[in-house]
Amino acid sequence: MRYRYAIVASIHKQVGKPNFFCAFYDPEGFRRFRSTGTDNPRIARTICVSVERAATLARQGKLSNEKALKLIRETCAAIEDSHGKLQADLAHNVLKVSLEEFVRLAGGELQSYTVRSWLQSWIKSRTDASKATLIEYQHGIDLFLQFLGTRADKALTTLQQKQVEDFKARLTARVAPSTVNKGLKVLKASFGRAVAARQLEFNPAEFVSYMGEAKSNRRPFTPEEIGRLLKATETDWRTMVLLGYYTGQRLQDCANLTWRSVDLVNATIQLTTRKTRREQDIPIADSLARHLDTLVGDNPDAPLCPSLCGKQSTWLSAQFYKVMVKAGLAAERDHQSKGTRRDGRREKNAISFHSLRYSTTSALKNAGVNDSVTMDIVGHETSAVSRNYTRIDAQTKRAALNKLPDVTKE
Repeated sequence: MRYRYAIVASIHKQVGKPNFFCAFYDPEGFRRFRSTGTDNPRIARTICVSVERAATLARQGKLSNEKALKLIRETCAAIEDSHGKLQADLAHNVLKVSLEEFVRLAGGELQSYTVRSWLQSWIKSRTDASKATLIEYQHGIDLFLQFLGTRADKALTTLQQKQVEDFKARLTARVAPSTVNKGLKVLKASFGRAVAARQLEFNPAEFVSYMGEAKSNRRPFTPEEIGRLLKATETDWRTMVLLGYYTGQRLQDCANLTWRSVDLVNATIQLTTRKTRREQDIPIADSLARHLDTLVGDNPDAPLCPSLCGKQSTWLSAQFYKVMVKAGLAAERDHQSKGTRRDGRREKNAISFHSLRYSTTSALKNAGVNDSVTMDIVGHETSAVSRNYTRIDAQTKRAALNKLPDVTKE
């Protein structure tokens, strides 16, 4: 009895069986034999020692989910270093079966994931994100899983930095840098969470660098162009252009506004943005107020733009493009294939409805409004984002420079 629980794991061959068997004491003290899944004695011995180590920890009540996963990771890493990744993957499957049983006997449950199941569970946990953001996250995850193929159903712990780097290289050849960076951002966040949950020892995407993005060709509308848009629009799109310019809000937020959000007495618009869930309280400019006065009705739940409310952003964007064509600000599309697939590079238009947001930001700053007030009106979370939306005109910059003292005068 004195040596009943001694570390005496050993490997043996059985007649007619090609692989080695591991002999060990299980957590309940019984002698057990279990296949190591390999005919290589060095690999079999490494697996066998780890199995008995896990059994000992379970017997002592110390085999937690975290310790079990760490033992699997370290054992497979040692096998991969000496015998290659294929053997490490096989060892992982053998160890997982035993350690799942031992963790249960210790009163717990081994929670392990494949790459696919982890990414799916991570995105389900993101209840804080908007619907549009979740769609963007899911797209990045789908691209990565498609790239991995069958490897997506292997253990999360088998994922390496090289696979993320190869994914980046594949995307780089097909899509714009901004799309590549969005995909990397999703992987960095999801695998970072896996590290925090002790499912991974390190984040395989952490040190994969983002791509330097080419300077955006997006620009604001000029006041003359906004005037042309207003002349080319019918009632709802005229309201949309004025809302976009005088509030700086995004396409769907403007389209889905109802009269309940509009307080004409106190001249404010209150809304929660769809993308960031930010609560906005925006004063109504006099020009916008005069237009809204001509539309107001008795139903507070009625939309400001009935024909546009509830529509998808892609449909709204396409309709606004037609408005730009009518205003002579864009060329009519011929709908001929440019040879790009769904995820291929697309040439972005220099102007779109979102350009009204650029126009608002730039106009406010050109008028001397400070950054914090501009950010609060438009809903920018950081100064860096706000700067990206700002185009200071030459006249404003020249006027600012002319305010400097004349150092040439004695």
